[in-house]
Amino acid sequence: MSEAQVPVVEGGAPVAPAPAPALAPAPTIRVRHLWHRFGAMDVLKDVSFDVGPGEIFGFIGPNGAGKTTTIRVMATLLEPMAGRVEIDGVDVSIDPAAVRKVIGYMPDHAGVYERITVREYLEFFADAFRVPSLDVVDAVLELTDLGRIQDRIVATMSKGMKQRLQLGRILLHDPKVLILDEPASDLDPRARIEIRDLLLELRSLGKTVFLSSHILTELSDVCTSIGILEKGRLVVAGPIGEIASRLEALRAAQQMGHAPPLGAPGHAPHHGHGVYPPHAGAPPGYYGPQPGYGPQAAHGPQAAYGAHGPQHGPGPQAAHGPQAYGPQAAHGQQAAHAQQAAYGPQPGQAPYVAPPPRRKVKIRILGDAEAAAFFVRGGPGITDVELIAGVVHVGFTGNDVKIAEIVQHLVRNGVGVVGVEPERNELERIFLEVTRGEVQ
Repeated sequence: MSEAQVPVVEGGAPVAPAPAPALAPAPTIRVRHLWHRFGAMDVLKDVSFDVGPGEIFGFIGPNGAGKTTTIRVMATLLEPMAGRVEIDGVDVSIDPAAVRKVIGYMPDHAGVYERITVREYLEFFADAFRVPSLDVVDAVLELTDLGRIQDRIVATMSKGMKQRLQLGRILLHDPKVLILDEPASDLDPRARIEIRDLLLELRSLGKTVFLSSHILTELSDVCTSIGILEKGRLVVAGPIGEIASRLEALRAAQQMGHAPPLGAPGHAPHHGHGVYPPHAGAPPGYYGPQPGYGPQAAHGPQAAYGAHGPQHGPGPQAAHGPQAYGPQAAHGQQAAHAQQAAYGPQPGQAPYVAPPPRRKVKIRILGDAEAAAFFVRGGPGITDVELIAGVVHVGFTGNDVKIAEIVQHLVRNGVGVVGVEPERNELERIFLEVTRGEVQ
Protein backbone atom coordinates (compact mmCIF):
# COMPACT_ATOMS: atom_id res chain seq x y z
CA MET A 1 0.00 0.00 0.00
CA SER A 2 1.38 3.42 -0.92
CA GLU A 3 1.80 6.22 1.59
CA ALA A 4 -1.25 7.99 0.18
CA GLN A 5 -3.38 4.91 0.83
CA VAL A 6 -2.49 4.46 4.52
CA PRO A 7 -5.13 6.09 6.78
CA VAL A 8 -3.62 8.67 9.16
CA VAL A 9 -5.13 9.90 12.43
CA GLU A 10 -4.44 13.22 14.16
CA GLY A 11 -0.77 13.30 15.14
CA GLY A 12 0.39 11.56 12.00
CA ALA A 13 0.40 7.96 13.25
CA PRO A 14 -0.53 5.52 10.49
CA VAL A 15 -3.43 3.17 11.17
CA ALA A 16 -3.70 -0.24 9.53
CA PRO A 17 -6.87 -0.75 7.54
CA ALA A 18 -9.59 -2.78 9.23
CA PRO A 19 -9.68 -6.41 8.12
CA ALA A 20 -12.46 -7.37 5.74
CA PRO A 21 -15.34 -9.21 7.42
CA ALA A 22 -15.19 -12.98 7.07
CA LEU A 23 -17.65 -14.42 4.59
CA ALA A 24 -20.06 -17.09 5.78
CA PRO A 25 -19.30 -20.51 4.30
CA ALA A 26 -21.47 -21.56 1.38
CA PRO A 27 -24.21 -24.03 2.32
CA THR A 28 -23.46 -27.65 1.57
CA ILE A 29 -27.13 -28.30 0.76
CA ARG A 30 -29.16 -25.52 -0.85
CA VAL A 31 -32.86 -26.02 -1.64
CA ARG A 32 -34.79 -23.22 -3.33
CA HIS A 33 -38.52 -23.12 -4.18
CA LEU A 34 -38.83 -26.88 -4.59
CA TRP A 35 -42.15 -28.19 -5.94
CA HIS A 36 -43.22 -31.71 -6.79
CA ARG A 37 -46.53 -33.28 -7.69
CA PHE A 38 -47.90 -36.81 -7.86
CA GLY A 39 -51.02 -36.83 -10.00
CA ALA A 40 -53.20 -33.92 -8.92
CA MET A 41 -51.54 -33.55 -5.49
CA ASP A 42 -48.72 -31.11 -4.77
CA VAL A 43 -46.57 -33.04 -2.28
CA LEU A 44 -43.92 -30.28 -2.07
CA LYS A 45 -44.90 -26.63 -2.20
CA ASP A 46 -42.22 -23.96 -2.52
CA VAL A 47 -39.77 -25.52 -0.03
CA SER A 48 -36.55 -23.57 0.66
CA PHE A 49 -33.80 -24.16 3.22
CA ASP A 50 -30.02 -24.36 3.66
CA VAL A 51 -27.79 -26.85 5.46
CA GLY A 52 -24.34 -25.56 6.38
CA PRO A 53 -21.13 -27.59 6.25
CA GLY A 54 -20.62 -29.93 9.22
CA GLU A 55 -24.22 -29.69 10.41
CA ILE A 56 -26.59 -32.46 11.45
CA PHE A 57 -29.90 -31.28 10.02
CA GLY A 58 -33.09 -32.98 11.24
CA PHE A 59 -36.00 -33.07 8.78
CA ILE A 60 -39.24 -33.54 10.69
CA GLY A 61 -42.86 -33.99 9.75
CA PRO A 62 -45.84 -36.35 9.92
CA ASN A 63 -46.31 -39.20 7.48
CA GLY A 64 -47.20 -37.82 4.06
CA ALA A 65 -45.62 -34.42 4.71
CA GLY A 66 -43.16 -34.79 1.81
CA LYS A 67 -39.94 -35.70 3.65
CA THR A 68 -39.06 -38.76 1.57
CA THR A 69 -39.93 -36.95 -1.67
CA THR A 70 -37.50 -34.15 -0.74
CA ILE A 71 -34.81 -36.70 0.11
CA ARG A 72 -35.31 -38.59 -3.17
CA VAL A 73 -34.87 -35.34 -5.10
CA MET A 74 -31.67 -34.60 -3.15
CA ALA A 75 -30.42 -38.12 -3.86
CA THR A 76 -30.96 -37.64 -7.65
CA LEU A 77 -33.64 -40.36 -7.72
CA LEU A 78 -36.49 -37.99 -8.55
CA GLU A 79 -36.61 -35.01 -10.90
CA PRO A 80 -38.05 -31.85 -9.30
CA MET A 81 -40.97 -30.32 -11.21
CA ALA A 82 -39.86 -26.81 -10.20
CA GLY A 83 -37.14 -25.27 -8.08
CA ARG A 84 -33.47 -25.96 -7.59
CA VAL A 85 -31.49 -28.30 -5.31
CA GLU A 86 -27.71 -28.04 -5.01
CA ILE A 87 -25.41 -30.43 -3.16
CA ASP A 88 -21.91 -29.06 -2.58
CA GLY A 89 -22.60 -26.42 -5.25
CA VAL A 90 -23.75 -28.92 -7.91
CA ASP A 91 -27.32 -28.88 -9.25
CA VAL A 92 -28.90 -32.33 -8.85
CA SER A 93 -30.80 -31.94 -12.14
CA ILE A 94 -27.87 -30.72 -14.23
CA ASP A 95 -25.11 -33.09 -13.09
CA PRO A 96 -26.55 -35.98 -11.04
CA ALA A 97 -23.43 -38.12 -11.57
CA ALA A 98 -21.25 -35.52 -9.84
CA VAL A 99 -23.75 -35.28 -6.97
CA ARG A 100 -23.69 -39.04 -6.43
CA LYS A 101 -19.94 -38.89 -5.89
CA VAL A 102 -20.29 -36.58 -2.88
CA ILE A 103 -23.39 -38.09 -1.20
CA GLY A 104 -24.09 -41.26 0.70
CA TYR A 105 -27.80 -42.10 0.59
CA MET A 106 -29.46 -44.58 2.95
CA PRO A 107 -33.17 -45.08 2.24
CA ASP A 108 -35.77 -46.13 4.77
CA HIS A 109 -36.08 -49.93 5.11
CA ALA A 110 -33.30 -50.62 2.62
CA GLY A 111 -32.61 -54.28 2.02
CA VAL A 112 -29.24 -55.98 2.33
CA TYR A 113 -27.78 -59.07 0.67
CA GLU A 114 -28.22 -61.64 3.42
CA ARG A 115 -26.36 -64.76 2.24
CA ILE A 116 -22.88 -63.26 2.40
CA THR A 117 -20.68 -62.12 5.27
CA VAL A 118 -20.32 -58.56 6.50
CA ARG A 119 -16.87 -58.21 4.94
CA GLU A 120 -18.00 -59.70 1.62
CA TYR A 121 -20.91 -57.26 1.55
CA LEU A 122 -18.64 -54.24 2.05
CA GLU A 123 -16.02 -55.49 -0.40
CA PHE A 124 -18.71 -55.97 -3.05
CA PHE A 125 -19.87 -52.37 -2.72
CA ALA A 126 -16.30 -51.08 -2.53
CA ASP A 127 -15.81 -52.64 -5.97
CA ALA A 128 -19.09 -51.11 -7.16
CA PHE A 129 -17.89 -47.67 -6.00
CA ARG A 130 -14.52 -48.32 -7.70
CA VAL A 131 -12.67 -47.71 -4.45
CA PRO A 132 -8.97 -48.04 -5.36
CA SER A 133 -7.93 -49.94 -2.23
CA LEU A 134 -9.81 -52.45 -0.09
CA ASP A 135 -8.03 -51.00 2.97
CA VAL A 136 -11.02 -48.68 3.21
CA VAL A 137 -13.16 -51.69 4.16
CA ASP A 138 -11.05 -52.20 7.29
CA ALA A 139 -11.42 -48.50 8.15
CA VAL A 140 -15.21 -48.66 7.75
CA LEU A 141 -15.43 -51.85 9.82
CA GLU A 142 -13.55 -50.09 12.62
CA LEU A 143 -15.61 -46.91 12.42
CA THR A 144 -18.95 -48.74 12.53
CA ASP A 145 -17.72 -51.25 15.15
CA LEU A 146 -18.48 -54.18 12.84
CA GLY A 147 -14.97 -55.61 12.79
CA ARG A 148 -15.73 -58.19 15.49
CA ILE A 149 -18.56 -59.69 13.39
CA GLN A 150 -17.04 -59.22 9.94
CA ASP A 151 -17.26 -62.98 9.22
CA ARG A 152 -20.89 -63.30 10.29
CA ILE A 153 -23.59 -64.02 7.71
CA VAL A 154 -25.72 -60.89 7.26
CA ALA A 155 -28.98 -62.84 7.66
CA THR A 156 -28.07 -63.64 11.29
CA MET A 157 -27.62 -59.97 12.29
CA SER A 158 -30.05 -57.80 14.26
CA LYS A 159 -31.86 -54.86 12.67
CA GLY A 160 -29.55 -52.42 14.46
CA MET A 161 -26.43 -54.16 13.12
CA LYS A 162 -27.89 -54.18 9.61
CA GLN A 163 -28.45 -50.42 9.89
CA ARG A 164 -24.80 -50.03 10.90
CA LEU A 165 -23.85 -52.12 7.88
CA GLN A 166 -25.92 -49.82 5.66
CA LEU A 167 -24.10 -46.82 7.10
CA GLY A 168 -20.81 -48.57 6.46
CA ARG A 169 -21.82 -49.16 2.83
CA ILE A 170 -22.50 -45.47 2.14
CA LEU A 171 -19.19 -44.46 3.78
CA LEU A 172 -17.00 -46.57 1.49
CA HIS A 173 -16.42 -43.81 -1.09
CA ASP A 174 -15.90 -41.17 1.65
CA PRO A 175 -18.89 -38.95 0.81
CA LYS A 176 -19.04 -35.36 1.98
CA VAL A 177 -22.81 -35.44 2.62
CA LEU A 178 -24.86 -38.22 4.24
CA ILE A 179 -28.60 -38.33 3.43
CA LEU A 180 -30.40 -40.69 5.79
CA ASP A 181 -34.13 -41.46 5.62
CA GLU A 182 -35.34 -42.67 9.05
CA PRO A 183 -32.02 -44.24 10.10
CA ALA A 184 -33.37 -45.24 13.53
CA SER A 185 -36.67 -46.69 12.29
CA ASP A 186 -37.76 -49.89 14.12
CA LEU A 187 -34.58 -50.06 16.18
CA ASP A 188 -34.47 -51.08 19.83
CA PRO A 189 -33.28 -48.51 22.42
CA ARG A 190 -29.67 -49.74 22.47
CA ALA A 191 -29.40 -49.69 18.66
CA ARG A 192 -30.84 -46.15 18.57
CA ILE A 193 -28.26 -44.94 21.06
CA GLU A 194 -25.48 -46.57 19.04
CA ILE A 195 -26.71 -44.99 15.78
CA ARG A 196 -26.92 -41.58 17.50
CA ASP A 197 -23.35 -41.89 18.78
CA LEU A 198 -22.15 -42.92 15.32
CA LEU A 199 -23.81 -39.86 13.75
CA LEU A 200 -22.02 -37.59 16.23
CA GLU A 201 -18.73 -39.27 15.40
CA LEU A 202 -19.35 -38.81 11.67
CA ARG A 203 -20.00 -35.11 12.23
CA SER A 204 -16.72 -34.84 14.13
CA LEU A 205 -15.06 -36.24 10.99
CA GLY A 206 -16.42 -33.31 8.98
CA LYS A 207 -19.46 -34.96 7.40
CA THR A 208 -22.66 -33.01 6.79
CA VAL A 209 -25.63 -35.16 7.84
CA PHE A 210 -29.21 -34.71 6.63
CA LEU A 211 -31.65 -37.08 8.28
CA SER A 212 -35.38 -37.47 8.63
CA SER A 213 -36.99 -38.97 11.70
CA HIS A 214 -40.19 -39.19 13.73
CA ILE A 215 -38.29 -39.55 17.00
CA LEU A 216 -37.99 -35.98 18.26
CA THR A 217 -36.14 -36.77 21.49
CA GLU A 218 -33.32 -38.38 19.51
CA LEU A 219 -33.06 -35.50 17.06
CA SER A 220 -32.84 -32.91 19.81
CA ASP A 221 -29.75 -34.68 21.16
CA VAL A 222 -27.81 -34.72 17.88
CA CYS A 223 -29.16 -32.06 15.51
CA THR A 224 -27.59 -28.64 15.13
CA SER A 225 -30.53 -27.40 13.00
CA ILE A 226 -33.98 -28.62 12.02
CA GLY A 227 -36.64 -28.12 9.37
CA ILE A 228 -40.30 -28.93 10.02
CA LEU A 229 -42.45 -29.92 7.05
CA GLU A 230 -46.24 -30.13 7.10
CA LYS A 231 -48.55 -30.84 4.16
CA GLY A 232 -45.68 -30.22 1.75
CA ARG A 233 -44.73 -26.80 3.13
CA LEU A 234 -41.75 -25.87 5.29
CA VAL A 235 -43.14 -24.22 8.41
CA VAL A 236 -39.83 -23.42 10.12
CA ALA A 237 -36.10 -24.04 9.72
CA GLY A 238 -32.96 -23.14 11.64
CA PRO A 239 -31.06 -23.86 14.88
CA ILE A 240 -33.32 -25.20 17.65
CA GLY A 241 -32.25 -22.54 20.18
CA GLU A 242 -32.79 -19.71 17.70
CA ILE A 243 -36.25 -21.00 16.78
CA ALA A 244 -37.20 -21.21 20.46
CA SER A 245 -36.03 -17.62 21.08
CA ARG A 246 -37.95 -16.29 18.08
CA LEU A 247 -41.10 -18.10 19.18
CA GLU A 248 -40.71 -16.45 22.56
CA ALA A 249 -40.37 -13.05 20.89
CA LEU A 250 -43.47 -13.75 18.84
CA ARG A 251 -45.41 -14.66 21.99
CA ALA A 252 -44.35 -11.33 23.49
CA ALA A 253 -45.73 -9.60 20.39
CA GLN A 254 -49.00 -11.51 20.72
CA GLN A 255 -49.40 -10.39 24.33
CA MET A 256 -49.25 -6.79 23.11
CA GLY A 257 -51.70 -7.49 20.28
CA HIS A 258 -49.05 -6.99 17.59
CA ALA A 259 -49.18 -10.45 16.01
CA PRO A 260 -51.81 -13.10 15.28
CA PRO A 261 -51.78 -16.12 17.59
CA LEU A 262 -49.84 -19.17 16.51
CA GLY A 263 -52.11 -21.46 14.55
CA ALA A 264 -54.58 -18.68 13.68
CA PRO A 265 -56.00 -18.62 10.13
CA GLY A 266 -53.54 -16.86 7.86
CA HIS A 267 -50.64 -17.34 10.24
CA ALA A 268 -47.37 -17.86 8.42
CA PRO A 269 -46.42 -21.30 9.74
CA HIS A 270 -49.33 -22.92 7.92
CA HIS A 271 -48.50 -21.24 4.64
CA GLY A 272 -45.00 -22.66 4.61
CA HIS A 273 -43.09 -19.39 4.63
CA GLY A 274 -41.35 -19.67 7.97
CA VAL A 275 -42.52 -18.45 11.34
CA TYR A 276 -40.28 -15.44 11.56
CA PRO A 277 -39.39 -12.25 9.73
CA PRO A 278 -36.15 -12.39 7.73
CA HIS A 279 -32.92 -11.58 9.54
CA ALA A 280 -29.56 -10.31 8.37
CA GLY A 281 -27.65 -12.83 6.34
CA ALA A 282 -30.56 -15.27 5.98
CA PRO A 283 -31.07 -16.83 2.56
CA PRO A 284 -34.39 -16.12 0.80
CA GLY A 285 -37.16 -18.21 2.27
CA TYR A 286 -35.08 -19.37 5.24
CA TYR A 287 -37.26 -17.67 7.84
CA GLY A 288 -39.10 -14.97 5.98
CA PRO A 289 -41.59 -14.98 3.12
CA GLN A 290 -40.69 -16.68 -0.12
CA PRO A 291 -41.10 -15.24 -3.60
CA GLY A 292 -44.33 -16.20 -5.28
CA TYR A 293 -46.41 -15.36 -2.22
CA GLY A 294 -46.02 -11.62 -1.98
CA PRO A 295 -48.20 -8.78 -0.71
CA GLN A 296 -51.13 -9.75 -2.90
CA ALA A 297 -51.80 -12.73 -0.57
CA ALA A 298 -53.89 -10.93 2.01
CA HIS A 299 -53.38 -13.59 4.63
CA GLY A 300 -49.78 -14.53 3.71
CA PRO A 301 -46.73 -14.03 5.89
CA GLN A 302 -46.01 -10.55 4.59
CA ALA A 303 -49.49 -9.39 5.54
CA ALA A 304 -48.95 -10.91 8.98
CA TYR A 305 -45.47 -9.55 9.62
CA GLY A 306 -45.06 -6.54 7.40
CA ALA A 307 -41.77 -7.71 5.92
CA HIS A 308 -42.03 -5.00 3.26
CA GLY A 309 -44.05 -2.43 5.10
CA PRO A 310 -47.82 -2.37 5.71
CA GLN A 311 -49.92 -4.50 3.38
CA HIS A 312 -53.42 -3.64 2.23
CA GLY A 313 -56.29 -6.02 2.04
CA PRO A 314 -58.75 -7.90 4.22
CA GLY A 315 -57.95 -9.88 7.33
CA PRO A 316 -56.74 -9.04 10.82
CA GLN A 317 -53.11 -8.98 9.76
CA ALA A 318 -53.60 -5.81 7.72
CA ALA A 319 -55.06 -4.09 10.75
CA HIS A 320 -52.00 -5.03 12.77
CA GLY A 321 -49.37 -3.83 10.28
CA PRO A 322 -46.40 -1.99 11.78
CA GLN A 323 -47.70 1.42 10.69
CA ALA A 324 -51.12 0.89 12.24
CA TYR A 325 -49.77 1.58 15.70
CA GLY A 326 -47.85 4.78 15.08
CA PRO A 327 -44.74 5.68 17.08
CA GLN A 328 -43.51 3.08 19.54
CA ALA A 329 -43.35 5.71 22.24
CA ALA A 330 -47.13 5.66 22.38
CA HIS A 331 -46.98 2.16 23.80
CA GLY A 332 -43.73 2.37 25.72
CA GLN A 333 -40.59 0.33 25.40
CA GLN A 334 -42.34 -3.01 25.88
CA ALA A 335 -44.65 -2.38 22.94
CA ALA A 336 -41.70 -1.27 20.82
CA HIS A 337 -39.90 -4.52 21.59
CA ALA A 338 -43.02 -6.57 20.92
CA GLN A 339 -43.60 -4.79 17.61
CA GLN A 340 -40.00 -5.33 16.56
CA ALA A 341 -40.22 -9.02 17.50
CA ALA A 342 -43.14 -9.38 15.12
CA TYR A 343 -42.02 -7.17 12.24
CA GLY A 344 -38.27 -6.62 12.56
CA PRO A 345 -36.55 -3.30 13.38
CA GLN A 346 -37.97 -0.13 11.88
CA PRO A 347 -35.71 2.58 10.35
CA GLY A 348 -33.52 4.18 13.01
CA GLN A 349 -34.42 1.53 15.58
CA ALA A 350 -31.77 -0.57 17.33
CA PRO A 351 -32.07 -4.32 16.73
CA TYR A 352 -34.18 -6.07 19.33
CA VAL A 353 -32.58 -9.00 21.14
CA ALA A 354 -35.20 -11.66 21.85
CA PRO A 355 -35.65 -12.61 25.51
CA PRO A 356 -34.44 -16.03 26.66
CA PRO A 357 -37.05 -18.74 26.07
CA ARG A 358 -39.46 -19.76 28.80
CA ARG A 359 -38.96 -23.34 29.90
CA LYS A 360 -40.17 -25.79 32.51
CA VAL A 361 -38.26 -28.41 34.44
CA LYS A 362 -39.34 -31.19 36.80
CA ILE A 363 -37.22 -31.60 39.96
CA ARG A 364 -37.56 -34.77 42.02
CA ILE A 365 -36.80 -34.20 45.68
CA LEU A 366 -35.60 -36.52 48.45
CA GLY A 367 -37.52 -35.36 51.50
CA ASP A 368 -39.84 -32.37 51.91
CA ALA A 369 -40.96 -31.27 48.42
CA GLU A 370 -42.99 -28.36 49.84
CA ALA A 371 -39.84 -26.91 51.42
CA ALA A 372 -38.07 -27.23 48.07
CA ALA A 373 -40.92 -25.38 46.32
CA PHE A 374 -40.67 -22.64 48.98
CA PHE A 375 -36.93 -22.16 48.38
CA VAL A 376 -37.39 -21.87 44.62
CA ARG A 377 -40.52 -19.74 44.48
CA GLY A 378 -39.93 -16.05 43.81
CA GLY A 379 -36.30 -16.44 42.76
CA PRO A 380 -34.78 -14.45 39.87
CA GLY A 381 -36.00 -15.73 36.52
CA ILE A 382 -38.60 -18.04 38.11
CA THR A 383 -42.04 -17.59 36.52
CA ASP A 384 -44.07 -20.23 38.40
CA VAL A 385 -43.65 -23.16 40.79
CA GLU A 386 -46.10 -26.06 41.20
CA LEU A 387 -46.03 -29.15 43.37
CA ILE A 388 -47.58 -32.12 41.56
CA ALA A 389 -47.49 -35.63 43.05
CA GLY A 390 -44.42 -34.81 45.10
CA VAL A 391 -42.50 -33.40 42.12
CA VAL A 392 -41.57 -29.70 41.91
CA HIS A 393 -42.43 -28.22 38.49
CA VAL A 394 -40.50 -24.98 37.94
CA GLY A 395 -41.14 -22.51 35.14
CA PHE A 396 -38.24 -20.19 34.34
CA THR A 397 -36.63 -18.05 31.68
CA GLY A 398 -33.14 -18.97 30.60
CA ASN A 399 -31.05 -21.92 29.49
CA ASP A 400 -29.41 -24.93 31.16
CA VAL A 401 -27.26 -22.62 33.28
CA LYS A 402 -30.43 -21.51 35.05
CA ILE A 403 -31.33 -25.13 35.81
CA ALA A 404 -27.91 -25.62 37.37
CA GLU A 405 -28.41 -22.48 39.49
CA ILE A 406 -31.79 -23.77 40.74
CA VAL A 407 -30.33 -27.14 41.73
CA GLN A 408 -27.34 -25.47 43.39
CA HIS A 409 -29.65 -23.20 45.38
CA LEU A 410 -31.68 -26.18 46.63
CA VAL A 411 -28.60 -28.17 47.63
CA ARG A 412 -27.17 -25.19 49.53
CA ASN A 413 -30.41 -25.08 51.53
CA GLY A 414 -30.15 -28.74 52.47
CA VAL A 415 -32.63 -30.10 49.92
CA GLY A 416 -31.73 -33.43 48.32
CA VAL A 417 -32.20 -33.42 44.54
CA VAL A 418 -32.49 -36.91 43.03
CA GLY A 419 -33.61 -36.09 39.48
CA VAL A 420 -33.97 -33.23 37.00
CA GLU A 421 -35.72 -33.53 33.65
CA PRO A 422 -37.32 -31.12 31.19
CA GLU A 423 -41.10 -31.00 31.42
CA ARG A 424 -41.13 -31.31 27.67
CA ASN A 425 -38.34 -31.77 25.19
CA GLU A 426 -37.58 -28.40 23.54
CA LEU A 427 -37.90 -29.82 20.05
CA GLU A 428 -41.22 -31.46 20.93
CA ARG A 429 -42.51 -28.12 22.21
CA ILE A 430 -41.48 -26.33 19.01
CA PHE A 431 -43.02 -29.05 16.85
CA LEU A 432 -46.35 -28.93 18.67
CA GLU A 433 -46.38 -25.14 18.61
CA VAL A 434 -45.79 -24.61 14.89
CA THR A 435 -47.75 -27.54 13.44
CA ARG A 436 -51.38 -28.65 13.44
CA GLY A 437 -50.73 -32.35 12.97
CA GLU A 438 -52.28 -32.35 9.51
CA VAL A 439 -51.33 -34.79 6.76
CA GLN A 440 -52.08 -34.67 3.06
